[in-house]
Amino acid sequence: MLSSPSNLLNNAVSPCILPVVTPFVTPVGSLKTRRSRSCCRCSAIPVGFGQPGPLGVSNLRPVLPPIPDLQGKDVRANWNAVALAFLGDTVWELYARRRFFYPPTKTSKYYESVMGEVCAEAQERYLEQLMAGPVLSAEEKDVIRWGNNAKITIPKRFSQSGKHAQTYRAATAIECLVGYLYLTDSDRLHQLMTYIGLGDI
Repeated sequence: MLSSPSNLLNNAVSPCILPVVTPFVTPVGSLKTRRSRSCCRCSAIPVGFGQPGPLGVSNLRPVLPPIPDLQGKDVRANWNAVALAFLGDTVWELYARRRFFYPPTKTSKYYESVMGEVCAEAQERYLEQLMAGPVLSAEEKDVIRWGNNAKITIPKRFSQSGKHAQTYRAATAIECLVGYLYLTDSDRLHQLMTYIGLGDI
């Protein structure tokens, strides 16, 4: 909700020595089996996201900026839930902007479409969708609880009632999960974003 996306770069697990700027996706299997091969052997395939996998998720991944160097530190032991939500907020918006980038349209239309997906109310609905289905693991549910219980300052427009405050907490919770998965398992992140409808082009 805060930042504008820059060029999309290959995820850190890419085999390429240098990041490759491309809006397309690469198969997960190719990324995992070509780590030691040179950049010229890496291919980007402009075929959308392929056939849906189990639970309607995709087996292909997007190109995301590489994660920061965490110096081997454990994510949950060294960053709190608010910090992960801070990062997850940007990743979420990148997904939303990417989702509506095609077909070409006016900037005002881009903005209108994206704002409908990055507001707290929309994020609360997406969280309810995830929690209602069988898709989340026990660990992911625990990260969501961690984010929901984080010590945060509720903006005035959400603090009028308990329900409104919970909407903001739900948004923080799903952003926390997105930030956590971006740092620890970007394949899984894309599966969940595809499951809720923001991972598809």
